[in-house]
Amino acid sequence: MKKALLVGSSFSAAPIFFLLKKRELHVSVCGSRKEDPCHQYADASYFIDYSDREKLLRLVESEEFDYIIPTCNDYSYMSCAWVAERFGYQGFDSFDKALIIHTKDEFRRITQFYSVPAPRAKHHKLNQPVNTTGLRYPILVKPIDSFSGRGVTRVMNELGIDEAVCRARNASRCGEVVLEEFVNGALHSHSAFIQNHEIVIDFFVDEFCTVYPYQVNCSNHPSRLTTDMQGSVRATIDRLVKQLGLYNGLLHTQFIANNEQHWIIESMRRCPGDLYGNLIERSTGEPYMDYYIRPFLGEIITSERTTVQKPIGRHTISAQNPLATYTFSHRIPAINVHITPLKSSGEILKEAPFDKLAILFVEYADSSTMCEITPHLAELVSIESLEDTYHDK
Repeated sequence: MKKALLVGSSFSAAPIFFLLKKRELHVSVCGSRKEDPCHQYADASYFIDYSDREKLLRLVESEEFDYIIPTCNDYSYMSCAWVAERFGYQGFDSFDKALIIHTKDEFRRITQFYSVPAPRAKHHKLNQPVNTTGLRYPILVKPIDSFSGRGVTRVMNELGIDEAVCRARNASRCGEVVLEEFVNGALHSHSAFIQNHEIVIDFFVDEFCTVYPYQVNCSNHPSRLTTDMQGSVRATIDRLVKQLGLYNGLLHTQFIANNEQHWIIESMRRCPGDLYGNLIERSTGEPYMDYYIRPFLGEIITSERTTVQKPIGRHTISAQNPLATYTFSHRIPAINVHITPLKSSGEILKEAPFDKLAILFVEYADSSTMCEITPHLAELVSIESLEDTYHDK
């Protein structure tokens, strides 16, 4: 029996874990939280902080796994890519290319070098004065290595720039920052699966940030983007794939588009979190998560495109202020609402973007209802705290 190491143990990693088990592999799981769901089913568990690449290297060296598979965060992917380069594991770009894709300042440098449509940006290093010369306000100030919008601030003029840079540094492990022009348009994502430097299948999703300004909490598939705009974005990503010579697998990208143009915001080669793949699978019936793991196992990605396009929305329930949860309810007009709970009654729900209560998958009657309701899903969900339930009655 061949041995696979799943690098990550959270609920978002669970679909990957069970796909590996279906292949009759011996599946080990590493992750520091012993209570995480994948540890409950693993053939072996290693309770390490996998963001420490040296620790992961020593584990892989001692256990001689046949495969290593990253999960749904940048730390997992980058540590795996670093280890894979040393041992020759399949499914990964070189570590230098992984750094380009997953580090905001490096990615901006490459988009500028290859004239990829993207916001103009500048890298701000530690111990340097802030320099916005050549950039137009508003400016987004971002940590180069954060996710879920943590530490991001929109600055309208130079009066707020120093405070925003300080906030971004505090949210970064390395303390470095990107200054980026703010562009107007709607937020979308594009998942492209690559085989031999060609996009063999892809998906477009509409995304909305309605609780925390730079964290997606509502999304839907199929997208309302026009066929022409989808083709334009696809051509941009196809060019980027070829210019960088990316290896087989997923390239997931967030971009902003209006009626005339698009701007690439960021890309990643790891699987997006919060059960993003389930959104695509519920809408199309296609095996998104299976596509994701194939290159790490040496398997070919071939399109199994169907004509099914159910209108499906996804909502991650979060709160603007911390509270002890009791329950929640919704009044979403839908054929079906599937609930994936992430908290037990009485647990503390931290404020967005640091925590989530549950993930909802909403099946709508038609696409027009999907487009109308999805941006307002947070307004249709009510969270009841323990205090609401008992103290105030």
